[in-house]
Amino acid sequence: MKKLLGALVGGCILAAVPGSAAAQPSVPPVAAVDPARLAEAHAIIAVMFPPAQRLQMIQKMQDDMMAQMRPLLPASMMSDPGLAAIMDQYIADAKVRQRGVMEKHLPLMFEAMAGAYTREFSLAELKDIHAFAATPSGVHYLSRSTAIVADPAVAKVNTAMFQDIHAVTQAALPGLKDKVMTYLKAHPDVAAKIEAEGKTE
Repeated sequence: MKKLLGALVGGCILAAVPGSAAAQPSVPPVAAVDPARLAEAHAIIAVMFPPAQRLQMIQKMQDDMMAQMRPLLPASMMSDPGLAAIMDQYIADAKVRQRGVMEKHLPLMFEAMAGAYTREFSLAELKDIHAFAATPSGVHYLSRSTAIVADPAVAKVNTAMFQDIHAVTQAALPGLKDKVMTYLKAHPDVAAKIEAEGKTE
């Protein structure tokens, strides 16, 4: 029961942490869109995320976010050189493993973004945005939009936010554990089903 509870709570923690590696839902199918709008949307996204640099841009943003979340790691662990080295290696290995996953999903993600643009903006609006994107200021603004997360002031605020999110999440865990444990004890069939599904994964 404790193992099962730990898995459930672990899932809640993952869901509460920004940028978590928890599984993301697949993109639902969308209705046919205006080809002209779709072309404008793709042109705008190509400025924001140049095709040859997309993976590197996403990885850089992920690295910046992970660095800002690093203070959440237990100080007692990171103060020990040996344990800190193990954690550093784990994070480095995780980035390598995640690269293949990101490469797999990026085309679908950018296609979904283009579709979202066609649903959010009219053709006239997309043409206006594209016109701005074609200017030097537009290229600079759109291509650097994701890099802003690494700005020192933004990074400082993000780090403080992640620490506060972690604190309030941890404070709520005892109550969550009690509620889950009480429910599972009252519904042993549910506990058995979840445990059985966990063994098959």
